[in-house]
Amino acid sequence: MILIIASRKDGASMEMADKMIRLYNFRQENTDTFTYRNYKLLFIGNLHIYNNVENLDDSIEKVVFLSKHSSSAGVKSLTVHPVGNLRKAELGGFDNVIVPSDPEGMGASLRYIKSNYHGNYFEITFEATHHGPYLEKPSYFIEIGTTENEWKMDGIAELMARSVIDGEIIKYKNYVGVGGGHYAPKLSSYFFENEINIGHIIPKYIHETISIEEIESTVKKTPECRGFLMDAHGTKGRVKDMIGKIADEMNLEIIKI
Repeated sequence: MILIIASRKDGASMEMADKMIRLYNFRQENTDTFTYRNYKLLFIGNLHIYNNVENLDDSIEKVVFLSKHSSSAGVKSLTVHPVGNLRKAELGGFDNVIVPSDPEGMGASLRYIKSNYHGNYFEITFEATHHGPYLEKPSYFIEIGTTENEWKMDGIAELMARSVIDGEIIKYKNYVGVGGGHYAPKLSSYFFENEINIGHIIPKYIHETISIEEIESTVKKTPECRGFLMDAHGTKGRVKDMIGKIADEMNLEIIKI
């Protein structure tokens, strides 16, 4: 079963959840829980980034968080991203601890959004791995940025809701993304043009502090990881060196773009 979590403190989350219930006739089980086929939609009272989801039932295969996207620069975006912290935990979760990623689920949602959004108002992109909560199931955030104006725009919350349910899971090779800015533009472009899925993403702004153990963790927590997709110009030398060592030891590919 796939668990979808919506926060009552998050306007975009509630918009997407409402559309999901209406579009797919989710059945209400109780005040907080709705079900549809192999999906369970759960409403929580606090922000999901601070709501660690531990001790989930074995029937839960993975978790999707419906969320707004906050951007100090006001970037208008439709995004997906892996969960966890590759540095100090400032927004939920634990310091230097990441969560299993869901490359196939993220890829399915993002491809659906790209194929079905007809406009140029929003950027459609991955984000780097960042923020909580902590959990032990494969998971990802799907987000609308960045204000109420965006998540109430006609058809946008519906598009995002449909991407979670109707996105096509394709079992391409899974890679850890490396380099570039927070929105990973080169990695995102490569993803849309090639048969590949991306799990964790290591942005350039943490390349001075990330350890080789943390990079190894991104591999271990990207299911069936085949290697690294590297924005070569956007990757610092120390990280290139560590990735080369890891790739040799773990027999992983490196795709440089």
